[in-house]
Amino acid sequence: MFKLNLKIAFRNLIKNRVYTAINICGLALGLAGFIFILLYINYEKSYDTWDKELDKVYQVQELDLFSLKEGKAEWWGESDGRLTEMIKTSLPNVTAVTHVFETKQEEAIVIDNKEPFLINNIHRTNSEFFSVFPYKFIYGNPAVSFKNLNDMVITEEFAKKYFGNINPIGKVVKLMPQSRIAPYTITGVIAKPETPGTFDLSIVIQSSPIKFNDQILNFRPTYVKFSGKQNEEETSQVLQKVYEPFRAAILKKWKWSPSEYLKNGNKPAVRFKSFYSVHQQPLHQDDWFSQLKPIILLSSLLLLISIINFINMFTAQAVSRAKEVGIRKVTGASRASLIKQFFLETFLQCFCALIFGVILLELFLPYLNEQFSLSLSIINSYNFGLVVLQLISLVVLITLLSGVYPAVFLSSYNPHQVLKGNFAQGQKGSKLRVGLVGIQFVIAVGFFIGIMIISSQIKYMESRDPGFDPTGVIYVDDPMGKILSEHARNIDGVKYVGANDGNVHRHPNLTANYKYNNEVKELATVFVNLEGLQVVGAKLLNGRFFDKAHKQDTSSAVILNESLEKLYGGNMLGKYITYNNDSVTVQVIGIIKDIQVSGFDKSSAPTIYTASKFNATDYPNNGFANLIKYDQRKEKQVIAELNKVWKEASPEYPLSFTFLEHDFKKLFITHERFKQMVKLFSFLSISLSMIGLFSLAAFMTRQRTKEIAIRKVLGADNKDIFLLLNKGYLWLILGANVVAWPLIYIAAQHWLSGFAYRIEMPVLPFFIAFIVSIFITTLTVSVQVKNAVEANPVKALKYE
Repeated sequence: MFKLNLKIAFRNLIKNRVYTAINICGLALGLAGFIFILLYINYEKSYDTWDKELDKVYQVQELDLFSLKEGKAEWWGESDGRLTEMIKTSLPNVTAVTHVFETKQEEAIVIDNKEPFLINNIHRTNSEFFSVFPYKFIYGNPAVSFKNLNDMVITEEFAKKYFGNINPIGKVVKLMPQSRIAPYTITGVIAKPETPGTFDLSIVIQSSPIKFNDQILNFRPTYVKFSGKQNEEETSQVLQKVYEPFRAAILKKWKWSPSEYLKNGNKPAVRFKSFYSVHQQPLHQDDWFSQLKPIILLSSLLLLISIINFINMFTAQAVSRAKEVGIRKVTGASRASLIKQFFLETFLQCFCALIFGVILLELFLPYLNEQFSLSLSIINSYNFGLVVLQLISLVVLITLLSGVYPAVFLSSYNPHQVLKGNFAQGQKGSKLRVGLVGIQFVIAVGFFIGIMIISSQIKYMESRDPGFDPTGVIYVDDPMGKILSEHARNIDGVKYVGANDGNVHRHPNLTANYKYNNEVKELATVFVNLEGLQVVGAKLLNGRFFDKAHKQDTSSAVILNESLEKLYGGNMLGKYITYNNDSVTVQVIGIIKDIQVSGFDKSSAPTIYTASKFNATDYPNNGFANLIKYDQRKEKQVIAELNKVWKEASPEYPLSFTFLEHDFKKLFITHERFKQMVKLFSFLSISLSMIGLFSLAAFMTRQRTKEIAIRKVLGADNKDIFLLLNKGYLWLILGANVVAWPLIYIAAQHWLSGFAYRIEMPVLPFFIAFIVSIFITTLTVSVQVKNAVEANPVKALKYE
């Protein structure tokens, strides 16, 4: 029986090959987008699952004592290095403790005495790293890979790139961190884990043991491996008992008053968090699922449109299938067998759509991987079995969602009515079909309005004054010392050489307490040198910049941004601010426009700029220059001279720089990607909605063929018939717009609320969407109506 049903299903699909092709293509587009999201979720959930032993690894997190945010302390992914011994002595089930420090800037490396080049992803650690993280060794032995200081372990990818297929064990590599040459011996080559991980390794080296004292802090990410899986809360409480008096004793030695810290309910604290949660629940940013929610919603809506489209296309064939159902019922077929038949046809189409969708996605995955910095694959996925199971489950789910209505609808025909030829006049299920097309257009109109609002917001952000001028500015990765800065300043075409920690690359969010009018406020503090604001083209609103002609500028002068001046009530030029319990007084010498260095998602914080080495923070301002402002007309000359000066000063350390203008544009990449994705989904949703409307028009027009013929015989004009048949669809689109407008308004307001600097909700996109949807509807329906209106009425009425 199954074989017979399968044969009938194939015959029906081939017979209606145009409808079948449209069904499969439409559903394949929706499935391709949804499968991409499934792969993305699998990818993110697989982080740090490449070995079961990682379940026993925990990160040590410490409550940040030094950077209170509105009086509250935040958890920090780094901890005091002195906790290592404390953990080993207070927790007997600890098997190994390691710290990992990733170099933030590129370092020069020399292999086989060739020309030096720059590399990042260098991780410094201790001898227990491979006891905590069980990487698979291709060459070498993890037990002795870090036996000596300056031992180096490299990844398989790095080894093949720079050593070919030979065993590189014993090779000596020179690293030059901060222009100091240090030789390292390669003692191991590790394989790339099967799943993505927190550590993006290229080189792992054993660094010198950290020396601690009560005056020097050394915080690094610390990881602990236990003999088994732990209860995080209970284990953290054991460590907290010995940690709290330890931290209190250090604060006492520093002569810190704990009252300010404790008054908000803060107290020194430490805790363990599973290694798996480090990526899944990041401390100071949204987790991946929160960032993915909009894309999940978009792909789900696209899949919903595809399913609705499938249902409408299937039921559009109802007239041609009606007599088949009537004859099969008369010859003894049960309704259950007919439902199975239609479900089988639905499954075959869904399965073909899945295959086509997978092929389509595989073709576009390289582009998507590049856009989202991923390495997704279906065929080469490490968890291929899980992916196959998910795809099978998805096909079954889509078959049920897509097939239940057509199967029940088509199998419910009354054979007596069908075989008399009265089926075409029935209105059964018409309201549902109209409603489904209406839902399609609600989504399509929403997408269309959304893309116009998103485009307007991104255009506004790109054109808004960021408070500085990034054009003609070079950012040097390795800060320049005093002598090198002077050489760079003497290059023809160079205007300023400055240090500024509040630029696109560096904004460490340092804060300090300042007192004005007997009120203490915690304010953002940015380190600059005397040319640090001019070099980025800061906009001076009042007063002056720092200047070497004024000696007090490096000790007792500050510059405020406009947000801070407003916070203080305005007219701050020449006023005095104190810090360190009123022991230091500084004068406000200038007010600058707010500088946006991290995009427009957050408003610019009230900020103090200081050129003083010793300031209100606990960190010294070294003033090493990292920015060069130059005449853009002399760009090639400036870069050539800068390379020459750099090579003379540091022949073994290549110059590495970027253009600040390009770096600033990168701040908008995430929003630009989101816009492109919404634009793609808008195009697909409108296209699928047009197909759905076309199928509905075909179905409804076919039902009204005799009505049209009679009207024509009675003298109705083609124009009148045309308007009559279009009128219902225009009301449908009007209703879709009425429903879509408030929904997209709420969604757009929610999205815009995430920006500190945003546009007001525009009205024009709503009216444009209404006009475009009316035009598309009229155009789509007219194709079907035209054929019915121009048909010979005699052919439609000859049966009578």
